[in-house]
Amino acid sequence: MLLTKKSGAPGAVRSTFVHSLRRGLSQALPTMDRRAFLRRSGLGVGVGLAASQLTLVKKAGAATGKVAVGEGKIEIKRTICTHCSVGCAVDAVVENGVWVRQEPVFDSPINLGAHCAKGAALREHGHGEFRLRYPMKLVAGKYQRISWDTALTEITAKMQELKKASGPDSVYFVGSSKHNNEQAYLLRKFVSFWGTNNCDHQARICHSTTVAGVANTWGYGAMTNSYNDMQNAKCALYIGSNAAEAHPVSMLHMLHAKENGCKMIVVDPRFTRTAAKADEFVRIRSGSDIAFLFGVLYHVFQNGWEDKQYINDRVYGMDKVREEVMSQWTPDKVEEVCGVKEDQVLRVARMMAENRPSTLVWCMGQTQHTIGNAMVRASCILQLALGNVG
Repeated sequence: MLLTKKSGAPGAVRSTFVHSLRRGLSQALPTMDRRAFLRRSGLGVGVGLAASQLTLVKKAGAATGKVAVGEGKIEIKRTICTHCSVGCAVDAVVENGVWVRQEPVFDSPINLGAHCAKGAALREHGHGEFRLRYPMKLVAGKYQRISWDTALTEITAKMQELKKASGPDSVYFVGSSKHNNEQAYLLRKFVSFWGTNNCDHQARICHSTTVAGVANTWGYGAMTNSYNDMQNAKCALYIGSNAAEAHPVSMLHMLHAKENGCKMIVVDPRFTRTAAKADEFVRIRSGSDIAFLFGVLYHVFQNGWEDKQYINDRVYGMDKVREEVMSQWTPDKVEEVCGVKEDQVLRVARMMAENRPSTLVWCMGQTQHTIGNAMVRASCILQLALGNVG
């Protein structure tokens, strides 16, 4: 379907291609060798499907136990990955009602035909061989299968024992980012029924720092731009972010930006896989993000690279920031704190100033500090000085 839509070839050629694809899907046999499959389905289709098609048919046949091999109805169901909020699109290949394979969606504006490791294993959550299908209890160092009734009875008894001995506040409930709205609502209701306020969410440690820091700067605690906007950036500063390993989907957008001429700066204590793609790698001491960012700001103010009109129209308090930066974060102080020499800090400031609009990407390398809020605010202030937001 996707290839048919994207193709600019005449209708007859597309019809032949689709017919060849359908014939390959319907006639493939578990014992078919590679050469025979390529002859039947056509080289263009066969190269992509030869290896996976045999497994696909085997899985579907085994799942139903009724349909003859190769005679199942194949459907493509488009869905969204359930792992996080990015919204990557997935094409689920369904045969005889069984999800047997998946493909990333190439025309998705989010994942652009790619997946992270979790998204690539999406099908395995429902149909994987190693999926946990029943409760397990650790007995003498080994897990043993128990019934649902046993598990619920033992857990309930233990919770009641804790509540009786130490009160309802002795139990702490943690929500999950895998919960949908209804599940989160029910968990909170259950916690209230239990009689405590000890309820939190796993995103507290991930996002609370950014929400507070950004809300204090821009008034709204959320990201300012979409992933697609990254492709239009002329310069990108990554600080506390190792996107190549932690967020490969967003990294894909950055790689597209680089193809369009975007300059990439990576600031990190380690030389990461993301740093390997950078035009400029800056190694700072862990936790010294503010010193580095204010060091960049020093050179921005020193050379008059700030967006004066933007600051005049949209920003208040920047004069106080300037006083702090110019008096307290001179190049010698910056080098003393974060270990980066003046010439490199100046180079970063020049790249950000001369290549606008520039974007700044921070992640948990910034937020997971006791002063994470302040680090986030420093990142926001740099973008305000350069006039890159809005």
